[in-house]
Amino acid sequence: MDNNKVSSKEVGLEIGLVLGRFLFNTEHLHYGYWSPELQVKPSNLKYAQDLHSKLILESIPDGVQTILDVGSGSGGLAEKLITKGYQVHCVSPSEYLSNRIEENLGEKVHVFRSTLESLVTNETYDLVLFSESFQYVKVLKALAQVTNVLRKDGYLLVCDFFRKPGTGRRPLGGGHDWQLFKDKINRFPFQELLNQDITAETAPTMDVVSKFLDEVANPVRTLSVRYLNSNYPSIMKIFYWYFAKRIAKINRIYFSGSLTSEMFNRMKTYRLLSVSYTHLTLPTSDLV
Repeated sequence: MDNNKVSSKEVGLEIGLVLGRFLFNTEHLHYGYWSPELQVKPSNLKYAQDLHSKLILESIPDGVQTILDVGSGSGGLAEKLITKGYQVHCVSPSEYLSNRIEENLGEKVHVFRSTLESLVTNETYDLVLFSESFQYVKVLKALAQVTNVLRKDGYLLVCDFFRKPGTGRRPLGGGHDWQLFKDKINRFPFQELLNQDITAETAPTMDVVSKFLDEVANPVRTLSVRYLNSNYPSIMKIFYWYFAKRIAKINRIYFSGSLTSEMFNRMKTYRLLSVSYTHLTLPTSDLV
């Protein structure tokens, strides 16, 4: 395997940052929290994302001082945490996003350029935070690593979406199965403090994405394909043949009309979950 191969998920996050910064004036890479009075439109996305961050900040237990922010994007939430007086370390496997964090925050933050599963550190933290990054980790390995880096009576805070049991991955992929996640986290010495369903408040973000795809991305795609087919027909035939499966996947995900709040509500459950941790010795068989 080529260890230098760049993952499509990593590139997708980087592209999302570039587009978000240019189109919506936001450095965030996460969903928005749409309160009932907030109109669902692209110009309100940044405000909805700020409400999402505010919800997380308000859910941090009293007494927390040190936070490990896993999958930190470009550091938008980390910056808010630092402003509130928390000491923050970030985990980011993306070189591009890690650079953005350090450019934005400088010496205010330490960045581990690693996945959580591969993280090597002697540091321990009061809280480990996943803001829409838990969907990218391997559940058992990640939870085991969380227990390694948490201090006694520390906390795990997850704000992310999961697949509703029985819904599968199509037409809307992403997220771990909610029931399987609950089964796996129950193997660890965690005590649930908060389990808030915010699916209805986050789902409208999909309508903003859908509007962008319909009014910007799809017309650009159509015009580009028309030009390339007209001017380079032979090359395009080879291109379509070689990338047929990938093109079909892109069309299915982004241009099939599936990215809607209705579909998100049907297939996903978005949770704000907080648990406390008490150190116990875990049998290694439990982590297999």
